[in-house]
Amino acid sequence: MPRKLQINHGMQVAVIDLEFAGAGRITHMLKLVAFDLDGVIYRGAQILPHALDAVFAIEERRLLLRYVTNNATMHRTTLAQQLQSMGIPVKDEQVLGSAAATATWLQGRFAAGSQVLALGESGLLAELREVGFAAQHVLDASGDAAPVAVVVGLDRALNYKSLAAAQHFIMQGALFVATNTDATFPAEGRLLPGGGSVVAAVAAASGVDPVVIGKPGLGMAEVLRSTTGVDYPEILFVGDRLDTDIAMGVRAGMKTLLVLTGVHTRKHLACSEVQPDFILDDLAELPLLLDKAIQD
Repeated sequence: MPRKLQINHGMQVAVIDLEFAGAGRITHMLKLVAFDLDGVIYRGAQILPHALDAVFAIEERRLLLRYVTNNATMHRTTLAQQLQSMGIPVKDEQVLGSAAATATWLQGRFAAGSQVLALGESGLLAELREVGFAAQHVLDASGDAAPVAVVVGLDRALNYKSLAAAQHFIMQGALFVATNTDATFPAEGRLLPGGGSVVAAVAAASGVDPVVIGKPGLGMAEVLRSTTGVDYPEILFVGDRLDTDIAMGVRAGMKTLLVLTGVHTRKHLACSEVQPDFILDDLAELPLLLDKAIQD
């Protein structure tokens, strides 16, 4: 039986679960809406229809708003600037990329000043350094270095030497951490190899499975909760992919909304074990989802 969302004509929105809580009973208060980016807010360099109205609708209802992406090549400031260039009002702290999530996750496990190596790009290195790690690219580290972790993300300068360096340090005992496992990412008119392709190469070479931070890994969810102070049942996660966005939300216990403006369609839904709480063709109906009881 479908779940429902209904407004509580005040500062917060009430999530109603008709199947498990009984009609009219408020189970949790919705405090935060988290958007994936590509396929939800924009596609390539183009903002998607109704995205800006959806952002304003969330702000008008005084809900917290976060943008959560598996992009690990850009610093969150760069990601915020990209959104601002599309006309979306956003602050740096509202953006959570998998590079920042990985840095924050590691910060909770290793001391400041620890050596962390990266097979990735400048945005990832900047995020690692900002939380206090002595971060270097794997090619810049000496062979006898003893890093606590090797973080792997998309590296468009990947070559055999950098792959071998990452393999070496992981096999010497460094924790293998993946920013994300996205095999591809959409560009305008085509798919390109993603960070997951690099992670897969390192895993094959080292024989070690990584800790995955980005969606569908729970590391990203953990950082979202810790940095906002909002618990999982109080979060509505909006994404276009069942295997990453919705899978993470479901695993964490968030409410989930699939929008059909990106990768996955109703055909994918029909054969997926992962099912969202809500489905919309696009973000045009999000204000109604927040304001009215939704009934299938």
